[in-house]
Amino acid sequence: SAGIEDFIISSALPLGAPPTALSHGDNPAIDLMLQWDAIYTASGLAGSMLEGFPGFDFRSWFYASLGDCLVLLSQKSKQTQLPILRRRIIWLLSCNAHQVTISSHFNPLGMLASALSAQNDICVRLTAVQAMDALLPLSENAPAILHSIVGPTASAIYELTNECTEVESRSMCLDLLSNLITYVGVTGGTLTDEILNMIVAPISSIWDSAKDQNLVLKRNVLTILSCIASLVGPESCTVLHPLVLPMIDDSLAREENLFLVEEALKIWWTFLRLSKTYDQVLGKLFIRAVELSTDLEHVMILMRITEHYIILGGAAFLNDNTASIQMVLQNVVGEVRPRGTAYIFLVIEALLCSFPVEGGSLLQSCGILIRFTEACASSYFEDDTCEPDRVIVLYLTALARISLASPSMLQSLLPLKDFGEEEFISLLLLKFEVAGNGAHGLFFQKLWALFLLSLYPPCNLTSCSNIVLGKSNSIFQKFLYVLSNVDNSLATNVLSYEVCGEEEETVDICAENYEALLQEQRMKDIVFVASFQESVSAIMNRLPTELGGQKYEQFLGIVGSDMLRQLEQALTIN
Repeated sequence: SAGIEDFIISSALPLGAPPTALSHGDNPAIDLMLQWDAIYTASGLAGSMLEGFPGFDFRSWFYASLGDCLVLLSQKSKQTQLPILRRRIIWLLSCNAHQVTISSHFNPLGMLASALSAQNDICVRLTAVQAMDALLPLSENAPAILHSIVGPTASAIYELTNECTEVESRSMCLDLLSNLITYVGVTGGTLTDEILNMIVAPISSIWDSAKDQNLVLKRNVLTILSCIASLVGPESCTVLHPLVLPMIDDSLAREENLFLVEEALKIWWTFLRLSKTYDQVLGKLFIRAVELSTDLEHVMILMRITEHYIILGGAAFLNDNTASIQMVLQNVVGEVRPRGTAYIFLVIEALLCSFPVEGGSLLQSCGILIRFTEACASSYFEDDTCEPDRVIVLYLTALARISLASPSMLQSLLPLKDFGEEEFISLLLLKFEVAGNGAHGLFFQKLWALFLLSLYPPCNLTSCSNIVLGKSNSIFQKFLYVLSNVDNSLATNVLSYEVCGEEEETVDICAENYEALLQEQRMKDIVFVASFQESVSAIMNRLPTELGGQKYEQFLGIVGSDMLRQLEQALTIN
């Protein structure tokens, strides 16, 4: 190792000691190198302790000597010297990455990109992979530098991956590549078609050769493709469908790929959210949801996927996948905790909002509506095993929406033993206040109020009409609340149903696409379109004629003059 000159070693001295002060033995250069390796190792291992020591500043040390030393050592890497110090300085940088900055004047990211070149020892390059991964978060302050190294770094990563024999090392290299792509997106960058093609080109080969102990590399491949899709966005990600969709299908179909399910679901959801239009190739994947729904561990993301399919694909998706949707819901409804039910209701709401009649028939034919009704009956009679109120509110909302669109559906479900139409309406009134909890509370309450209003004459369900007429004082109190709180002109304070309040529900992937689809759905939703004020006024104007003199007088007596006066004022104000 005579290629290491004294001045290189000297430049790495933190305390200014002359090289000869540490030299002894027959080969001073090797001896110094090993001693400095020990010093660097100690500095890295004791990093957190040294940070509080006033005589030690890693940033100044790196800028003043370590960085130059690394550059000089890298320039001599083709010579016969051992790579000990190069690797150790890079490792030391990874230990203290949070203490350095990246700038055009001093660029440790560029140094590491150079260290990844094939002229370096594999051990040095793998250490550079670790250090670069640690430095990537700092690149947000120097995006241009990050973007400039992506091409050569990606090529070097693939070359290193091919040279490595240990699967852990290969996986670490591919992890860096996915993180690199992610940070390009985070820093507002783009990649040229040439670089993207270079990154995508080896993907199929890595996937196909990922067998036995290398099977874990399939997870890395899925992550890389997901990062690319998020970077290129909706306009270009469909180009990846022929490559990605078979991989997702393979991940979900094979027992040996069971460990890939979570990653496959994430990339499936990513590509679904990035899709601006529905296509049947993407739709064919949904058959995998049936088997996946038997494992309740994945119910949250699976329900998100199903919801998005419905609002994206509409009737085309529903026609192709009715049986699969029914089997998925049969596997999960009533089988999960309340938190899981909140996600299931995303699917129910998407289905019934777009297709209130057809969706109701779909749910009835597979027994889901009976499950809802049984749960409501259990709640009404306060059985020990009944679901909590937040679940019952969701079930009542679904039943109210279906009955609003198709009144005869309610008659086909009731009575269920001792739980009949009167008990159902009483349960709605009982849970009305609970339904108002949460950001979407007014959404539920307006829907329930519209359903109750629909039961007044001239409703064809005479038995239901008689029940609501008899409970009119209580019902009109609910109407008054909705009139006082809902902005009927714009419904800006009526928020559609959404699961919220937990970290896992935060979705940033193409959120604008999702919001656009929801907005399109809202425009077809009676809860947003209907003016509650006009609906109440229309019923009040018709009731004298529909009921006739005596029955109308009885109705007025039940409601009470004070309630009628308040209602009249609310209708006038609104």
